[in-house]
Amino acid sequence: MIAVREHQPRHKNSHFNRFYHPQKEKHIIKVLPGGLYCTQNKDEIIATGLGSCIAACAWDDDVGVGGMNHFLLPFDNPNQVKSWQPNSLVSTASRYGTHAMEMLLNSLIDRGASRENLQFKLFGGAQMLGRSSMIGEKNVVFVLNYAEQEHLKIVAQDLGGLEPRKVMFDPLTGKAWLKRIPFTEVHHLQHQEEKYASQLDKESHRKHDDDVELF
Repeated sequence: MIAVREHQPRHKNSHFNRFYHPQKEKHIIKVLPGGLYCTQNKDEIIATGLGSCIAACAWDDDVGVGGMNHFLLPFDNPNQVKSWQPNSLVSTASRYGTHAMEMLLNSLIDRGASRENLQFKLFGGAQMLGRSSMIGEKNVVFVLNYAEQEHLKIVAQDLGGLEPRKVMFDPLTGKAWLKRIPFTEVHHLQHQEEKYASQLDKESHRKHDDDVELF
């Protein structure tokens, strides 16, 4: 999991991209697979595209702190996917998912958020074709189990299903907008997630606007 602070310069290995949206008149930060972005008292939008991956959006509106992560549970092989359970805390997949959530929590708390005041919205875990079909389901099971065990305040969620998603999140207000991505447009997103999953495998071996929904 890569934690990127807002003052760090962007470079080719960054796990987010920043650009200005002239219609919205604000900056949009796109979080890439494996990324994390947190901010404080900035009028900007955090966005991402999700297939099998999960994005947790969290914010504390008392202090104007919010952020988003984007993660996927890593599995070495299909048998590991089938046998994994959310209480398998010693597994690489569970440790990675837990680390991804703890990085988000710690980054927000470092910026002044109170854990008790944090609210969460969860997205992703689509049942994509091929290797990722079951991984999406396992990602959903993990994040819901983690939220229950850690007593996180989940105020909205859109998880599972068949279609990938685009998510935009306002870290100041907690508002989130979601748009379904038809399968005819998912080739780039699927390639991006497959590349991310492949990188995780290597690491574990070494060790349209009218379709937008408001959440």
